Amino acid sequence: MSHNQAEKMKRSANADRPFPWRCRQCGKQDVVMATVQYEAEVRHDGRLHTFSIPDLELPVCQACGERVFTNGVDDQVNEALLSHLNLLTPAQIRGGIRRVGMTQKEIAARTGIAEETLSRWLNKVQIQSRSMDNLLRAFFAFPQLRTALGGEMQGRELGLSDIDLSGDSPVIPS
Repeated sequence: MSHNQAEKMKRSANADRPFPWRCRQCGKQDVVMATVQYEAEVRHDGRLHTFSIPDLELPVCQACGERVFTNGVDDQVNEALLSHLNLLTPAQIRGGIRRVGMTQKEIAARTGIAEETLSRWLNKVQIQSRSMDNLLRAFFAFPQLRTALGGEMQGRELGLSDIDLSGDSPVIPS
C-alpha cells in the first residue's frame, strides 16, 4: 500500500468538508472541532511511551463523544512525542543541515543513513530512533566527527587503532 493510499484510508471521509460532520459511531451530524486533554500511548523505538497532550485539537461528536483521528491529529501526536522524547524535529534537522553547509545526500552518505530514511524524517513520515537522533546531534555539533565520518572514503581502521583484534589480549574484568 502506498503512502497516499494509507493516508486516504486514515483520513475521515469528511476531512475536507466543513463542520459539522456526520458521526460514524452514532450517525448524528454532531462532529465538531474541539480541544481536549489527551493521554497518548505510542510505541517508539521498542518502548511504549505514555504522555499527556493538554490541548489536542480534533473532531469530536457532541452526541456520543466519539473522537475522529485525522492526519492532522496524528501530526499533533507526533509533535508531542518528539517533544516528550526530546528528539530533533524535522525543522531542527533541516536547520542543522543548513548550518553545516551540506546537502541531505552528503549527510546521508557520511552518517550511513539511507537518503530515503532521512527524507522520511524531514517529511514527518517517520520519527528517528534515539540512536539516530544522537548521531545527528553529534554530527551537527562536532566538525571533527563530520571530518572523521567520510562516508565511503572513511578509513577502515576508524575507531579500531588501539584495539587488539588478534584475540590474544587478556580480558580485563570490569
